[in-house]
Amino acid sequence: MTSPLILRGRGTTAHFEDRSVLLEQNGIHRRIPVRAIREVRASGAGGDTAEIELTSAGRDPVVFVVTRSSPAAVSAFVSAVTSVLPEHRSPRDGMELVSEETPTAPEWRVFLARHSAAVTVAVFAIGLWAALVVYVAAAGEPGQWLMPIPGALLLLAAGRYLQLAGGIVREHWSTRRHGIAVAATSAGRNSANKEIWEFTDAEGRARTYVGSGKIIGREPRRIEVRYDPRDPDELYAPQPVLAYVVIGVAVAPMLAGLLTAGLWLTLWQFIDVLLMD
Repeated sequence: MTSPLILRGRGTTAHFEDRSVLLEQNGIHRRIPVRAIREVRASGAGGDTAEIELTSAGRDPVVFVVTRSSPAAVSAFVSAVTSVLPEHRSPRDGMELVSEETPTAPEWRVFLARHSAAVTVAVFAIGLWAALVVYVAAAGEPGQWLMPIPGALLLLAAGRYLQLAGGIVREHWSTRRHGIAVAATSAGRNSANKEIWEFTDAEGRARTYVGSGKIIGREPRRIEVRYDPRDPDELYAPQPVLAYVVIGVAVAPMLAGLLTAGLWLTLWQFIDVLLMD
């Protein structure tokens, strides 16, 4: 049995699980049972759009659309939902069977409520670090001819950070555009105290992912895991938005400081000579 599928599009997310589709759209969560669905089909350029058409009672049917998604994810979603559609659909208007659900509190609010002290300390540490960078950059010290050596080391460190950041961004958008997303269920922790998540992919293979991710369900605990069918062994789990923000706030000034200090230490003597000439 395939793990719950997650289809993410522009402004809309569809979760398929327990013979129903949970549609998150414009802040509204709708639970659509399969008996209310007449047809699910792929459309759009390259099959990057999923259309969920509800049953109707002689009127124009309601169609929910998930646009700008991964064609592979759309194909898997359409196949999975179609495979469980009942042979005889309800003659009622499908919207009568759709229920609205109240969404849970955003992850970032829960995180701030639980870790307010840690966030305060982190903000203070970043401010102190920035002040030290400014102080060191403004203070003149002897040994200016040795400055290019630590400057080059700082530039290498900045290059490494940029490489890691570029890899994360590339992996995020690659799996977002071309990958398949599933819900993985917590299966405990390994000897290194890292959480293990289990899921079954669209091909029916039992898979595991080790690490952290954005919690999308609490009973049981679940995260979203993505993989690209072109490279199915590479797994990626999106992190909470707050994690990206915190990392960005911490890493961006540090990276800017490394680049600025590295370039200044490396090129200062050369610029000084040019100015003297």
